[in-house]
Amino acid sequence: MSFARVFVDSFTLLKKCPRFFIAKILISFLFLPLVVLFPMYVIELNLLSVDAVSSMGQTALINTLVQVILLFIYTLAIYVIDYFVVNPMYPMLVQQYYKKKDIDFRKAFKEVVHRFGTIFPSVLLFSVFLFAILGIFAFIMLIALLQGTAFFIISIILAIISFTVLFMLFYLIYPISSLEKINFVKVIKMTIHSSLKHKSEVSKAVIISYAVTLLSYLIGSIVVLSNTQGQSVLVVLLFVPLILTRLLTAVFATYLYVLNAVFYMGIEKGVFLGK
Repeated sequence: MSFARVFVDSFTLLKKCPRFFIAKILISFLFLPLVVLFPMYVIELNLLSVDAVSSMGQTALINTLVQVILLFIYTLAIYVIDYFVVNPMYPMLVQQYYKKKDIDFRKAFKEVVHRFGTIFPSVLLFSVFLFAILGIFAFIMLIALLQGTAFFIISIILAIISFTVLFMLFYLIYPISSLEKINFVKVIKMTIHSSLKHKSEVSKAVIISYAVTLLSYLIGSIVVLSNTQGQSVLVVLLFVPLILTRLLTAVFATYLYVLNAVFYMGIEKGVFLGK
């Protein structure tokens, strides 16, 4: 099964079953506070400026830290729901369609719970690597920021490369951990092997994901910047594309998770849509 066939089949599947978009649309809008508030803390409070943080009063600094912590807890809760429950459901939903069964989110949820002993540690390992890299490069970029712009740019480039490698290695973690009746260790080995085997196609999906996420954060930043300048009309006008961008993010996210399920079932298992 060629990648072109996978590409077409995944679009066909979404066209025939638009219900696939429901879960990711909900998750996308639950992430809206992060998209809007994070740029607000950076732009309005100049958190990237050491001098600005130092000049803040104690009360203002504490209030800001409390808000950041609350945002972090909220975001972490949504990530947990998305990573450990919603994402593993998509391979099962795709499999339902391939078996000519009705799309049943409740049944997919029950199957995730049944397979949770394998899904949880597999996705948790990916998450540990993800947050470890995030923490390491956050520290490196903080130091680089004090050293100068060139060092900061280099650290950002290294971070992007590291995240890209990680995302590519674990691209098929969900269909394999959800559909294969194997233990945690075999899931990891099979995931890395399959992802490396199809690294060219996997890289394309990762790039698309980066592009859409960046667009979403860019519009969020523009909305906040306009608000700080008192351009209320511009804020309203930009709020519409912000909502549309969240919808676009949900559409692409749904497509990416449907794609990797179709990708896995087609290229690895030889299962064709409609056959």
